[in-house]
Amino acid sequence: MFLAINIGNANIQVAAYAGETMLFRSQLRTDPLETADEYAIGLRSLLVLYGVPVGELEGAVLSCVAPALAGTLRQAVGLLREVRVLTVGPGLKTGLNIRIDNPAELGADLVACAVAAQERCSLPCVVISFDTALTVMGLDARGSLIGGCISPGVRLSLGALHTHAAQLPQIDLAQQPASVAGTSTVASMEAGLILGNACMLDGLIDRFAELFGQAPAVIATGELAGQITRNCRRAITVDETLLTDGLAMIWRRNQR
Repeated sequence: MFLAINIGNANIQVAAYAGETMLFRSQLRTDPLETADEYAIGLRSLLVLYGVPVGELEGAVLSCVAPALAGTLRQAVGLLREVRVLTVGPGLKTGLNIRIDNPAELGADLVACAVAAQERCSLPCVVISFDTALTVMGLDARGSLIGGCISPGVRLSLGALHTHAAQLPQIDLAQQPASVAGTSTVASMEAGLILGNACMLDGLIDRFAELFGQAPAVIATGELAGQITRNCRRAITVDETLLTDGLAMIWRRNQR
């Protein structure tokens, strides 16, 4: 059994796998002030909660967009059991050909998503990740990652509106907009954030189709992926486990 852990800006995704079978997937809160001991307690609690014996832990693979926490989580896993811990980055076999100016700039979480998309989608394809940033990446007909787009994530955009526009409130993004023509402040914000992002994704997918010379398959993951993509006119598959499954694939590709 091994752990696949993604350290994000807001939360830490944790999934346990036995071979190719996912045993559970959960998350912890990202807190840069927590110690390795505290994260070890959190990881152990998840294993106990889902009935997975700590003694079966054989290793872990990490992806991280908060570099200061990578070492802390490595230590936390080591406190549970002395096992091999891989960190996604240069030198690790992923099977992904990254054709951007500086491959080291590509977030480890996006690498994992692209690795899983290679296996699950027909090519070419577009991979959408809903996180602090909204990232749209293209994989060409050979499965090479050729680049992508980065824009503010939906919650980040909402936070900016609430912070910088005095009369705009925080709203519940779980609500579906009734119409593009919102008849109240809240309804108008729902339409702008949810339908606006859906329209942006449709437009970006169209641009990738022009780039590829054919309509790509499209897969999306992350918080609010379902909420936004159900309002898109383009067909988009939502895969909630794409990131941790990609990490699991990288783990298996790097076993001695």
